[in-house]
Amino acid sequence: MKVSHSTWLIGLALLPTLLPAAESTQAAEENRLKTVRVEADRAIDPQKTPSSSTAIDGKELEQQGIQRLEDLPQLAPGLDVAIVDPYDTRLTIRGIGDGGGTEINIGMPSSVGLFLDNVYLSRPGMLSNDLLDIDSATVLAGPQGTIYGYSTTGGAIDIRTRKPTFEPEGSFKQSFGQRGYTQTQGMLSGPLSETLAGRINFSHTERGGYVKNQDSGHELGGSIQDGVRGQLYWVPNDDFSLRLIADYNDARNDPVSVLESANPINGVDLFLNRARTAGANPVVGGVNTDDENHTRLQQGGVSAEANWSLANGYNLRSTTAFRYFGYKPSTTDTLDIPLYADSGADVRDRIWSQEVRLDSPRGEHFDYAIGALYFGENLDTYAHDNYANNAQATTWYGNSALNGKLVQRWGEIDENVFSLFTQGTWHATDRLDVTAGVRATYQEKSGSFVRVNRNDFNSGNLKQYNTLPAGLLNFSYWFQPNLQGYLTLAYGEKAGGLNISSGAAGRAGYDSLFIDPEQTRSAEIGIKSNWLDQRVSFDAALFYSKIDSFQTTAYDEEFQTSYLINAGTIRSRGVAADLTVRPIDGLTVGLNGTLLDARYMEFSNGRCPAEVTLAGNAPATCDLSGERVFRSPKVTYNLTSRYEWGLGDGLDAFVSARWSYRSWAYGTVENSRFTRIPGYGLLNLSTGLSGQYNDGRWNASLWLNNALNKTYYRTLSAGSYGEVYGNKGEPRTLGVTLGYDF
Repeated sequence: MKVSHSTWLIGLALLPTLLPAAESTQAAEENRLKTVRVEADRAIDPQKTPSSSTAIDGKELEQQGIQRLEDLPQLAPGLDVAIVDPYDTRLTIRGIGDGGGTEINIGMPSSVGLFLDNVYLSRPGMLSNDLLDIDSATVLAGPQGTIYGYSTTGGAIDIRTRKPTFEPEGSFKQSFGQRGYTQTQGMLSGPLSETLAGRINFSHTERGGYVKNQDSGHELGGSIQDGVRGQLYWVPNDDFSLRLIADYNDARNDPVSVLESANPINGVDLFLNRARTAGANPVVGGVNTDDENHTRLQQGGVSAEANWSLANGYNLRSTTAFRYFGYKPSTTDTLDIPLYADSGADVRDRIWSQEVRLDSPRGEHFDYAIGALYFGENLDTYAHDNYANNAQATTWYGNSALNGKLVQRWGEIDENVFSLFTQGTWHATDRLDVTAGVRATYQEKSGSFVRVNRNDFNSGNLKQYNTLPAGLLNFSYWFQPNLQGYLTLAYGEKAGGLNISSGAAGRAGYDSLFIDPEQTRSAEIGIKSNWLDQRVSFDAALFYSKIDSFQTTAYDEEFQTSYLINAGTIRSRGVAADLTVRPIDGLTVGLNGTLLDARYMEFSNGRCPAEVTLAGNAPATCDLSGERVFRSPKVTYNLTSRYEWGLGDGLDAFVSARWSYRSWAYGTVENSRFTRIPGYGLLNLSTGLSGQYNDGRWNASLWLNNALNKTYYRTLSAGSYGEVYGNKGEPRTLGVTLGYDF
């Protein structure tokens, strides 16, 4: 029987209310979900201007079972996270983010900035560790350049971990689930002296595979991950604190791409015909390969944050950081014949930064923040493709030019960024605040690219210099103590780029090695409110962004590779809303969503989709102007409900449900109908008990992810002959978690 979306929504919303009502205990009250809502006190931090942001408390992340970056969109609509592997991880907010196509180019950063404890992470894969022991996660939409920097013209994700405590505490959790899922988490925190506290976290996670390789019988798609984070928190007096953080993560993955479809062109299935002629037996909807992919990511970092409370209420903050990202893949072709193996792109990324920021005290009429940032990066890649030497490879590629060859590519980037910023709030009246901010960033980038054994190319030493301004103007008006309206205007520029993964395009020439900065203009008008003693909170916003010199990818037929381009203009507009209702004690129901219209306004030099290039007499480029931006579903929404009640004798219980839906979207930049990702909804359910034991509290929960066993794809991309490969989402998974907090 087919069940409509509306039926599920009504059922989810009413599910907890069908349970017997009971008086909520104090523990249940403390565990109630925290959502974004306006408080009566006006913000005193000029950094926190009203906007369409989704702020998620760490306790809610735990209660909702959100432990990975790729699952965060299930609480933050408008956010898209596409993860093929830790290297190929892409973030998009409201259709703006990584404009890349099917090939990663290390010369271009994302326009969605990712921050961990005030430290910018240059690659989303640097947050590959599970989201454990998190204090808060905030998703901010629109340009955030005045406070967060040039890499945030599409938005920012700000994640904060919990600090060490001067009261002893600890926790231990053990989870088990289907297909060999196990997760062990531990945390200890407490004083080391009267002025020094420490905190340590460790985790070990194993996820079994869920896609069967018909050739070997192995279940692919699994992973093993180990992580540790240690902290020291020194507070020698009331005026100074120093927080030191060090972490390390080791992740081993077996990524797999499923042959989602083979698409006939002019009535002929070019892919299946060619594969079978070469002796291969592809399985549509599955995997049949003679070799398998393996990757390893080892990364870590250190940071130091010092805070001084100065005279007259001023605060000076210094944040110093270094991070390392080391990725080594061993990838193969997708067929059960030897074409290439033990290939891929090794990546080493090292970043270091120093930020100093001064915050003024809350003033009667004005308060502000002012700061400076230095950011440095050294990134290099070594790509190696080992081609087989056999007749099958000759048949598949149409010639023997690649037989037995080792095609090698070297790319390197060195970057230095210097930035000054200030942002202040003028309290014009008791009801009106006006916030303005500016940032000036100077970027120096140099790099090189070399390719041998296939269309040999040497770029020589490349240099690029950019000045990247950003600005913000916000008007915030309190109509009532519980009703706030705001208007935000913002401008930002994303860094320029270098084509150091592919080199110059054959026809475009040397100039195609350089990518100009993007320019983003944005406007947003909205309200934030709460009613009935905060039992109802409602936020809504209309937004509009225009991006000029959009950075994305094109395809070079001569060199048979993707390369970066500036592609004209895109526009993102729509409405976002967030409603939270607490009708009775213990029950919370939330609904948030985004209605999005993101389109290419001017994109005349785009790559043509496979259905055009393979049909014959294809043009060199296609005009995508007016079409939807890829990876920008029109509708995304999340419905959550949770009911907590006391059973007596210190026992508490809960039941929770979450339905997350996203409509269809194109999977690749050329908007091929072959790579259109169908819309899907995911239903997650959980229930559990907790109680007191000695000086601690035990908890046990039963959870069911993807309860309807929905088959869905996180990514889809087209191959050379009309075939489409995708990364399939995990099937229904039943598990249990046991924990003890003390």
